Amino acid sequence: MKALVAALAIVAAPVLAQTTQPVITSARYVEPTDSYGHGAVANGEYAALEVMFSDGEHRTIRWGNAVFEDTTPRLHDFDGDGAPEVVTVLSDTKGGAHIQLIKAVDGLLSAAGGSVPIGRRNRWLAVAGIADFDGDGLDEIAYIDRPHLAKELVLLSVDMSAPKTRLTEVARTRGLTNHHYGSAVIEGGVRTCAGEAAVVLTANGDWSQIMETRVVHGELISIPVAPYDGPESFVPYMRCP
Repeated sequence: MKALVAALAIVAAPVLAQTTQPVITSARYVEPTDSYGHGAVANGEYAALEVMFSDGEHRTIRWGNAVFEDTTPRLHDFDGDGAPEVVTVLSDTKGGAHIQLIKAVDGLLSAAGGSVPIGRRNRWLAVAGIADFDGDGLDEIAYIDRPHLAKELVLLSVDMSAPKTRLTEVARTRGLTNHHYGSAVIEGGVRTCAGEAAVVLTANGDWSQIMETRVVHGELISIPVAPYDGPESFVPYMRCP
């Protein structure tokens, strides 16, 4: 794990009890940079992440030798404690992109678990969404590994029960993508409907079909549902019946 450099914008007031600790309410990428110089995401490389807390305070966090390369950070409560973690994509100058979780500890930002980096600079991943895809009661992160090259859908389990958060790959399948090189938008997403398994919506590898992918007996199964005709063609399939 690369060295973590945290810049605290404002010092929080002392916390007297666990129940009064501030929690993360929103997050955004800040400080656009061209130091990494990949260009996979239009205006999508940032030096820092700014996090807002329930007490009105802001914190900013940075990594040495890495940038946030993404469209937006995502908030999700993986351990069910009522305090969400932040899901980010961090790209290292040598190792390329990986998923990095950030959590709040006593009102301060702290690195939680991270996935294994792709392994090469200028190799990216695009988050599709977060849900309990396999029905085990725990939420997974779905992303496309190298949406312009490998085009593989990956599910990561997130285990925060141990002293060190673990992100573990639990499923992978080929021939899917959700991002055009240079676009500011990740297309498709995740459909979650009551009484149904969560579904990942992407395009197929050549952008000719909209694909629905779900976990069936522990494996990712993809089926075409409609021709792809631009980002708006996903809209009807993101809705619940």
